[in-house]
Amino acid sequence: MRFFINSWLSILFIFTLSLGKGIKAPDFALPDENGTIVKLSALKGNVVVLVFWATTCGVCQKELPEISFLVDEYKNKPVKFYAVVINSDNIQEIKKVKKKWGFDIPVLIGDYETVKNYRIIGTPIIYILRKDLTIGKIFYGHTPIKKLKKYIDKFLK
Repeated sequence: MRFFINSWLSILFIFTLSLGKGIKAPDFALPDENGTIVKLSALKGNVVVLVFWATTCGVCQKELPEISFLVDEYKNKPVKFYAVVINSDNIQEIKKVKKKWGFDIPVLIGDYETVKNYRIIGTPIIYILRKDLTIGKIFYGHTPIKKLKKYIDKFLK
């Protein structure tokens, strides 16, 4: 019986997460690490990559520098990358971690509403939004760069 309940909950959880694809991404207005407010709705017309991370996340420490290479690769295309930190609003700590880990993706300071609206249950979680700001793909945990590029390129067309 216990196995059945756990299996059922797992299936329900995965089904619920998959429902997000194709729907409009929740809008937000979040400060970046320099205090500038970034509003998602203002990014329409770009493929948007949101990497939700935490300063205590070991996988994020490995993944964010890898994703930084994509920022350079797509700099002349309509693609915007943001690393949304969810566990700290301490700008000095965030900048210190960013330097230590060696990534240069612009950081947005996440808030409770954004975490709730994007159903962030752990880190890293990556959302790739289409140019119309609908959710195109969601990745949980470490994601190979090839997979990210595949979907970014797909949504650029």
